[in-house]
Amino acid sequence: MGLLGDGRVRALLAGFVLSLFALLGIAAVGLLAAVSVLAQPTPTTPFVVALVEAVAPYVVAAVVVGGVSFLLLAWLSVAAVRRASMPRDDRLARLARLVERYSSEARQVGLADHFEPTTDDRIEELKRRYVEGELTELEYERRLQELMDEEGVSDERVRHERSRTDFEFER
Repeated sequence: MGLLGDGRVRALLAGFVLSLFALLGIAAVGLLAAVSVLAQPTPTTPFVVALVEAVAPYVVAAVVVGGVSFLLLAWLSVAAVRRASMPRDDRLARLARLVERYSSEARQVGLADHFEPTTDDRIEELKRRYVEGELTELEYERRLQELMDEEGVSDERVRHERSRTDFEFER
């Protein structure tokens, strides 16, 4: 599912687009008000005062709607960035460890940890490969046990994952 699969991102995008249309409408009506003052100047009121009186409400409305548009854009950006997950991959983690060797800042941040696949990611990858037929049942069991031994996960979780995978495979 892409970014538009998230209801929050969709709602924020719709709000942002609608606020832009509102801003465009306010600007058009404000421009018409300015043109009407230019077309029919009043003899008792100075030209500048009449122009300011006609355009000021639209300028204030445009500033408010523009601020709302900016806030919606910022909120949309944050929601989209959170929705788009950072890829986790062993190759990226190796590259990050290489960068950590040469950069103390990267070491302090723990750059490799951000790219290192979690135990759940690795289990999901094993399950995917098993279900697609890339791994035999024996190979799947062996790799799952190795993964659990490396990560120090309890045998109860291994049994749970095996039974869940067997159920998914039987479907």
